[in-house]
Amino acid sequence: MESLEERLARLEQQVAYLQRHLGIDPAFIDSAAGGPELPPQFYRELRDGKLIRAIKIYRESTGASLVVAKNAVESMARRLKGGG
Repeated sequence: MESLEERLARLEQQVAYLQRHLGIDPAFIDSAAGGPELPPQFYRELRDGKLIRAIKIYRESTGASLVVAKNAVESMARRLKGGG
């Protein structure tokens, strides 16, 4: 039987693999923590600079208005680029 530490290490490796596979920056996920649950496609569009598509997904996922979604996505895009 594997120890708790071994199991945790294995799970951390799996999460790291999935983040690399999906192209998600772990630091970006940490900065978005506490926000709405968004699908992986949202993060791909955001990372690729496809803000209109990201806004659409954000609205569909959260029910936010266009203005709220636009502001949220643009804020996330600035943080992703390191602009605070």
